[in-house]
Amino acid sequence: MAGQISVIIRTYNEAKFIGRLIERLRAQQQYGEDLEILIVDSGSTDSTTDIVKKHDVKLISIARKEFNYSKALNLGIERSEGELVVILSAHSIPCSSDWLMKMVQHFQDEDVAGVYCRQKPWPDAEAGEVLRIEKTFGACSKMFSRSVPDGAMRFSNAASCVRRSVWKKHPFVMLPAAEDREWSEWAIANGYKIIYDSEAEVYHSHSESCRKATQRVIELEKSADIRSNRRRNLLLTTKQSVGWCIRDIRRVFSSECNGGSRIKSAVECVAKSFWYVLDFNRKIGR
Repeated sequence: MAGQISVIIRTYNEAKFIGRLIERLRAQQQYGEDLEILIVDSGSTDSTTDIVKKHDVKLISIARKEFNYSKALNLGIERSEGELVVILSAHSIPCSSDWLMKMVQHFQDEDVAGVYCRQKPWPDAEAGEVLRIEKTFGACSKMFSRSVPDGAMRFSNAASCVRRSVWKKHPFVMLPAAEDREWSEWAIANGYKIIYDSEAEVYHSHSESCRKATQRVIELEKSADIRSNRRRNLLLTTKQSVGWCIRDIRRVFSSECNGGSRIKSAVECVAKSFWYVLDFNRKIGR
């Protein structure tokens, strides 16, 4: 695929990973040295920006209170030049030096609007997080299109690549979260293809408190409410919470985790259910 490739990375206190990610991108076969890399930082208070400034990349800074996933991405893409735009979370680290080649090859088909890849949990990820990632990002590659509908599509801007010309027609919509899913669903509805490549892999998982993890779920559901014009009430929130709790506990006890991990994960399922109901209509800081 000829032409420059741009990489947009959103950061907030990512000193642990950002240097490693930039180095891994520069080491990518065929494209690494020529990549245009843009960092969109939303007010990091650790050494993230100091590390970034040591590398040949562009740094865009926005105030933390102005942060929105879509706003950060759209700003980065607007200031980049590549026809293909790679999007990465700062803690999404490609597993191999041919990761980018695998992603980019799909754009030889002019109908492909976006590609996302398999995510693998970090070795220290909790059992519940491992199960979530394994369920979401399976071992089989897939192509999604209007003629091949599939509810299993989980297009993710934690590690994706999009075609600029398609993004220009439909920039990421301002939502609390899940701007990636809205964009991919729009692309399919308008005749484009989305590819899931399970052979292209990144390490990406979250290590956070139950309450913080639940906040991400709340943001996703608020986005779903907006996209579907769904009316939200306490009954719906409670039904979701209880249903997901039962489902996840069943999944935990059917997994291969040891007894101690199962019990810990089951307790976390109950805690997440509690926080989901309590926090859904409360504003929690990023």
